[in-house]
Amino acid sequence: MHKAKIATLIGFGMAAASLITAPSAAAATTGAAAIDCTTWQSGATGYARCSGLLPFIQRFRVKVTCIDSHGTQSVIRGDSKQNGQTSSATCPGAPNAGIYKLGYEQWMI
Repeated sequence: MHKAKIATLIGFGMAAASLITAPSAAAATTGAAAIDCTTWQSGATGYARCSGLLPFIQRFRVKVTCIDSHGTQSVIRGDSKQNGQTSSATCPGAPNAGIYKLGYEQWMI
């Protein structure tokens, strides 16, 4: 009988622990979905700005694929930035080179 009570208490404890940790996982997923990044260009310079990142944990940078007058492509990445900051990168060889593709990279530290 004593063993049955202990098993029941352990079962209740595990169930309670799962209820406590479940909202944390859901909150982390919700936070990740709220990230909003925009990119734009001016001449041979690409820009990215993101918001909704977790402070001190998530970072981003602009990723610019450049193409020169010979059709050669190269990838240039901007500096790593945090929420609300702007990352920029310029294609080398401008004005004889320009932006072929523009995007961003986002990661957790």
